[in-house]
Amino acid sequence: MCALDQSYKLNLITFCQAAGASAAEIVNENDKVDILVADRSLEKFYPMLRFGILQRTAKWVSFILSIPKILRRYNRSDNVFITVVGASIMPVCKAMILMKLAGRAKHGLYIVDDLELLNQKQGNRFELFLIGIFLKRTIQKSDLLINISQGLKELYLDKYNKDSIVLPPHFAKRAQLDPKESKKEFKFLYTGGLNLLYNDSLRFFASVIDRMNDSGGYQFTYKLVIQTYSDKAVFNELNFPLAHVVYSTNENRSELIKVYEQCECFLVPYSFAEEDLGIVVTSFPQKIAEIIQYGRKILVFGPDYSSVNGFFKLNGLSYICNEKSVEALSIAIKNISEGYFDVRTYLEAYENNLSAAAIVKVFQRLNEQLDK
Repeated sequence: MCALDQSYKLNLITFCQAAGASAAEIVNENDKVDILVADRSLEKFYPMLRFGILQRTAKWVSFILSIPKILRRYNRSDNVFITVVGASIMPVCKAMILMKLAGRAKHGLYIVDDLELLNQKQGNRFELFLIGIFLKRTIQKSDLLINISQGLKELYLDKYNKDSIVLPPHFAKRAQLDPKESKKEFKFLYTGGLNLLYNDSLRFFASVIDRMNDSGGYQFTYKLVIQTYSDKAVFNELNFPLAHVVYSTNENRSELIKVYEQCECFLVPYSFAEEDLGIVVTSFPQKIAEIIQYGRKILVFGPDYSSVNGFFKLNGLSYICNEKSVEALSIAIKNISEGYFDVRTYLEAYENNLSAAAIVKVFQRLNEQLDK
């Protein structure tokens, strides 16, 4: 989160173990934000903690040890704590502790996943037990609630009668890629993990471009590049038609940009399965805030109720295919490969919704809400 010179001062309390970075890296990369790395004192022990239960215990010990420092620095009426909540209930538990101990400050939650639904799908009984105890109480006790998508906003308004502000994920400013035009080949690029939320739509997309290429009736030969951190073994299990689908994995940012430069269009797939409806409605991948800046076309392939479809429609962005059929997807692929593209619409959507300036406006609204 960012520090603002408004009525309330925002502070970031984080854990280097959770961030996958050293305390020094976290501080250096967020030099304009007031940061307290709660587990700095235990950082040197993490490489020795090979079991999950030891890592979780260390994280809680480091949090408890940091509470006196947190209270000394931040328990003031001009401060607001924002706790980021993902797929685990543990941050909510910590938020509840701070609400009780740091009573002079304001407290808020920034929820980025439907953690109850995710843990139900994964069968995490212990997490669900804690969710039943803490989630509703903490949401209702919070001074403000922020959600990552309109779907989550509506979910918690309906379940807990708690209104919220929507704050989509943001991404630091990126330069546009150099223009690329191909007369013969048109490459789609999916960048992200291979999991149940995307795999089926990726396979279907691959089968459609395979059919289109075999027909020989289109202006381009279509290819799909899957740039992923998932293992090659996971990719192989999905049985893509390898004549037109390429596996790629790069962790180095400069190499990743080179992969991006070779594509004409980013692909954003979502599951059409009924059992995934809740997650599709409420999730919003941070990757959107990055790729929307690169000056490449983006094809969203997912059901009409997905949060990303809603975002694209709200901002008047092309292109969307919200029907899982060979005919509809073939038309969408043909249209996006041959159609006009105005990059300004993407850049305007970024500046208005996903940029640092957009986040400042959201926190200005939050300050007004807290002052009431």
